[in-house]
Amino acid sequence: MDNRKQAPDEEALRQAGIWKAEIEKGLQEVQELRERLKPVEFASGLWGQYGGAYGDVREDVAFLFCPEELIPETDRIRRLDTEKKSDYEIIFDNLCENLTHQLSLYDATYLAMPYLVLLLEKRRRKGDYEWEKKIISAAGDILSTDIPYCGGGREAQMPEEVMESYEMSVEILQEMTKSFLTRYTDRLKEEDPGWLQYFCTDLMAVLGDREAAYQMLTGQWEQCPVSCPECGFYDEDMEADGFCDEEQLEKIEPAASVLGGWDRESYEDTYLWFSNLAHELGVEDEWKISYYYGTYTCPECGSKGILMDWMKSTDE
Repeated sequence: MDNRKQAPDEEALRQAGIWKAEIEKGLQEVQELRERLKPVEFASGLWGQYGGAYGDVREDVAFLFCPEELIPETDRIRRLDTEKKSDYEIIFDNLCENLTHQLSLYDATYLAMPYLVLLLEKRRRKGDYEWEKKIISAAGDILSTDIPYCGGGREAQMPEEVMESYEMSVEILQEMTKSFLTRYTDRLKEEDPGWLQYFCTDLMAVLGDREAAYQMLTGQWEQCPVSCPECGFYDEDMEADGFCDEEQLEKIEPAASVLGGWDRESYEDTYLWFSNLAHELGVEDEWKISYYYGTYTCPECGSKGILMDWMKSTDE
């Protein structure tokens, strides 16, 4: 037997054993929360059955709990991203791309979300502001796709235990996100106003209205695809120009200002808390929020309705 031909296989097995042990050690750090969430074990065949945009995401999820110095060299899915990053960061980016490609919903979301919450808890314990905001933002992108016209509402198609774990993870994520805002509001104010606009939209997906967040993310706070539920008129000009054209803005009567009216505790009224948070953080285009929640008049039949409500119903 040629032992030189066997050595690479033996080394691969040894390395795999190290990775497995270190990943389990990383998960043990948040064992109490892990027992509550009961995420799908990595040995489960469900990972192969319920994939992301590029297939099985199990490996990327697992490596997020491995020490960064042990992460293997990893190719980027987002090949146009040339920013210098560690292999650990690339694995996180790959997972996010797998779960949000073209802002579509993928079955792997239901398996991966509990692990993202476990990862968030690990980073929270370390006081790692940068990674906390990165995970919350990614979770917002992912949750914005779990809506009916992206394929959401798959409860009947998924194993019951998977959905229970997923739904509990979302509830815990919401509380952890509120805690993050309480701890880091002042630090967030120092971030780039343009990035904050994107981040606040992710917060809306986590804490408030996923469908509204989806509309704002896909339209990039510029385009407003809207159709009249009364006469069926689709306003192509609003989709093309939206906030870029004053003539289009004249179709909307902005909602009354609610600045100063938020108690910083309730997230029931999306317009109320979202307006106040965006204003406090200095979001770049915060003035547009009152238009999103303002009254739009159909130029065809004269019917009136809340712009955001009509935008959400347009894709149904």
